[in-house]
Amino acid sequence: MSIHINLRQGIGIDIEFNDNICHVVGDDEGRFVAAYEGIIIKVPFFSIYIGEFSELDPEVLELED
Repeated sequence: MSIHINLRQGIGIDIEFNDNICHVVGDDEGRFVAAYEGIIIKVPFFSIYIGEFSELDPEVLELED
């Protein structure tokens, strides 16, 4: 489990569990798409992620024609 804090533009308060959201994640090797599963706590100006990010296989992301 990991904890990440991001800035956000909002002042509402919300707590939710999410298992179907994807994020573009950057690291030293570049950018990739990761699925997130865990709790998101949104407070004024901050989103707090408590859960796991899993890298998605790029071949799975390609749309079929």
